[in-house]
Order: sequence, then structure tokens, then C-alpha cells
Amino acid sequence: MSLIADVSLPTLAQTPVEVPTHRQELAANPKDTEKINNIKKLLEITGARNLTQQILTQMLNSMKSEYPQVPVKFWDTFAAELNPDEMIKEYIPLYDKYFTNEEIKEIIAFYETPIGKKTLTVTPQITQDSTEIGIRYGRAAAERALEKLKSEGYIRNF
Repeated sequence: MSLIADVSLPTLAQTPVEVPTHRQELAANPKDTEKINNIKKLLEITGARNLTQQILTQMLNSMKSEYPQVPVKFWDTFAAELNPDEMIKEYIPLYDKYFTNEEIKEIIAFYETPIGKKTLTVTPQITQDSTEIGIRYGRAAAERALEKLKSEGYIRNF
């Protein structure tokens, strides 16, 4: 018996994911090891693990509400498979790709300053507030679009 018979999972869950292979090449020399350690330090300073956990929790809650017909057992099993530490390992090649070791050190130095620490403190709230603004804006735009389409005869009742 299938736990999710006749239930389509989100496209995201069905999309194959290519894991970057660059990370296997990173620790080839001491400079790379130093850079990896600096990236890990940056991720720790910025609270990447907590942020990743929050993102995963929000994603899970959103999927649960979008697919209420999916049994609780699936969600519990799915949640157990979500590991923020595994995701964070995948961030290392991203930082390696876009920043030099010197830039990583400069970013770390910034986050160790008072304004850098404040940035880390307020950014999650700014992100949450911005998300709420985006949701409100999107809803208002959708309502305006529906009204416009209704007035033009494309929609009779909504």
C-alpha cells in the first residue's frame, strides 16, 4: 500500500538535482583548505545552519498546507530526511565559485564589526518583513488583475 497513492508531489520534489562535483576538487592544496575553512567560518558567523533550518521548516509547512491530502507519515518521514548540515556542505562550492579567499576574509572581517553584527541581527527580520510586503503586494496585484479581467468580460465570477 502506498502512503501517497494518487498524490502528485510538487515538481520540485520530482526534479533531478545535479550536485556540484567541484567540492571534491576543493581540498587539493593547502590554499584550498584555508579557503574551505574560511568559508565554513563565514557560514558559522552568518548563522547559515539556523537560517537553513528555518527555510526547510517553512518549505515543509508550505508543502503540507499545499498538499493536505498527503498522510502525516509521509511528512514525518520527509522531515527526518531534511538535514541542514548536508545542505550547508553544498554551500561551500557556491562561495568558492563566487568569492576569492581574500574576499571571504574581508566578509568575515565585516561581520565581526559592530555594523556587521547588527546586519546579521536584523537581516532575518528584514527578510521576514520584506516577504510579508511581497505577499501583500502580490495579493493586491492579483485582485487588481482579476477585477480588470472581470470588467473586460474575461471572467464572470470569481
